[in-house]
Amino acid sequence: MNGAKRVVLFTPYSPRQGGGAANLRSLIPHLDGFHVDWLYTAAHDQGFPGAICVGPPMAGGSLAHDLGRTVALWSRVPTRRLRATVAALRAHPADGYWVVGHNEGVLVARALARLGAPVHLTIQDDVPDGMMARSTRYRYLAALARPTYYAALRQVRSLDFTSDGMKRYYAAALGLDGEVIHPFVPALLPPAAPPARPPGQLVVGHLGTIYAAAEWRAFLAALVGLARRRGLVPRMIMVGLAAKYRAVAAEFPGVVELVADLPEDEAVARLAAADVLYAMYPFDARADVFRRTSLPTKLSSYLRCRRPIVAHAPRDTSLGDIVERYGLGQKCDSLSPPAIEAAIAAALDASVPDARFETAREEVYGRVNVRRMAACLTALCA
Repeated sequence: MNGAKRVVLFTPYSPRQGGGAANLRSLIPHLDGFHVDWLYTAAHDQGFPGAICVGPPMAGGSLAHDLGRTVALWSRVPTRRLRATVAALRAHPADGYWVVGHNEGVLVARALARLGAPVHLTIQDDVPDGMMARSTRYRYLAALARPTYYAALRQVRSLDFTSDGMKRYYAAALGLDGEVIHPFVPALLPPAAPPARPPGQLVVGHLGTIYAAAEWRAFLAALVGLARRRGLVPRMIMVGLAAKYRAVAAEFPGVVELVADLPEDEAVARLAAADVLYAMYPFDARADVFRRTSLPTKLSSYLRCRRPIVAHAPRDTSLGDIVERYGLGQKCDSLSPPAIEAAIAAALDASVPDARFETAREEVYGRVNVRRMAACLTALCA
């Protein structure tokens, strides 16, 4: 640690939680010359090695309590919980602060910047239009949050974005620039031998949650139709599906297999047995900013599976662009079962050479992402 720059990283979620944390975990061990103290808020300490829980979340909980707190936070009220979180971060020696702008993380970054601290902000999802506008609880707060969110982006010292689409979006909307930084995948090691499966099946795999029930329902209907036409038994393996979407699975008895969350290596081994993999973005107009700017973490895991991908999403998405650019499978921008069937069939019948997965890994998820993150932190701590 001698001579290493000390960076305090803050996330408003556990280091064990979701794709955003997985992205960070892929980068941090490779940031030579930096010591990163990971501080986070959560309902309770997650026991992640080297990370510190600094208190409960600033928002969330019951609807009545949460909406009041959320309105206050995005109205720029320095709530007690916000002040306590910022004080906890400031109590740690730091050459710079690295904040993930997920929900209240943006407000922490703004508060630190207003105190004169050097702050680098990582944007994994657009908060007002990419997250709030799609939700049920926060939908009508997006307009309230947008000015504060934009102010925070302008006040920090530097930014990085999760996709090229997001970089283009903020350049056009706000005239802001920043690096595009994806997770780092050092190599595509041969996947473990997949588990045996009964013959005569058509198997689709999916990792993580989905974003919309209607789109997934249409895909399942198409899968069932195609399998029957080919004399096969349809199966869809869903690893880590959120509880709110399990009612859709129940509509297709014997088709959907729900698998609890697995470590990535185990999930890759399980999904490598699938014929194709499924990735989707919602078609709803409210999700326009989200699907143009986001990039699903599952895509890096899918590369390791080396199976064709069906990218089910409207046109102009980061997901579809990568699948098409590197020839990793098929795009489908329709909710029509015949069109979805055609996309699944094309993915099944096409051979995707291993070299395409490796090229995508190198160009999208290669070491350049570590270099870009290190350059951002070097400038931050100068």
